[in-house]
Amino acid sequence: MAEKKASIDCELCTACGICVDVCPNSALDMNEDGDCAILARPEDCDACGECVDACPAEAITLKEM
Repeated sequence: MAEKKASIDCELCTACGICVDVCPNSALDMNEDGDCAILARPEDCDACGECVDACPAEAITLKEM
C-alpha cells in the first residue's frame, strides 16, 4: 500500500504560508519564487492533515505516492 503525502495545487495556492506554519514536521516550505507552497521534505510528511485543514484555499490534499 502506498503511503500518503501532502500534495499542493499551485493553481489554487495563494502563498499565504499558513500550511508551512502549522506543519508539525516542517515538511512544507515556499517555492523559490514564493508563490506556492511545496512539499520540501517528503520524508518528514506523515500525512497528519494539519496543512489540509488549515489551508483557506483548499489547495492541499493527501495523495498516495
